[in-house]
Amino acid sequence: MNSNTNIKKIMPLLFVGLILLNNPVKAEVLDTIVVVVDDSVIMASELKRKTDRISKESTQRGAKLPPRAELEKQVLERLIMMNIQLQSAERGGIKVDDTMLNHALSNIVAENKISLEDFRKTIESEGYDFDQFREDIREEITLSRLRQRKVDSRVFVSEREVKNYLATQSQQGNDCLLYTSDAADDLLCV
Repeated sequence: MNSNTNIKKIMPLLFVGLILLNNPVKAEVLDTIVVVVDDSVIMASELKRKTDRISKESTQRGAKLPPRAELEKQVLERLIMMNIQLQSAERGGIKVDDTMLNHALSNIVAENKISLEDFRKTIESEGYDFDQFREDIREEITLSRLRQRKVDSRVFVSEREVKNYLATQSQQGNDCLLYTSDAADDLLCV
């Protein structure tokens, strides 16, 4: 009785096994990892998408491109640098939320004097996925904020430099006023 119960449990598995043996499953590679960058990866599809986009944009502008292999190498190097910088931004707490992204897109639309829907159609007519375009803009804003933070942390103007500047401006006949507030000091020379 116990062996009959075991056979009843095994029979469906054997049946499935026989079906799989007669109809082998074909594995299909959907994407491959090109390179691992710290905590993230660059996929072959991302490299191809960026390379194709640069190639298309350059061709439209009439720019001369290097051979495809060289272009892919250059794009991969740029993607690696972007990944490193984006990870640095993430570690530094720099994040571009949807509100900031939507505001940036609204500015782009306003500068081009078109509606958001027309802008979306234009992007898509050029062969770009609008959601991917949004993510590309988010990355660009993040990188810009990271660069700004790095520059701000390195810029230091001493009190002596300010006094020298004021003296130079005074010698040139300019009147300078130094406005001091809790937020920042502003210098106005006229």
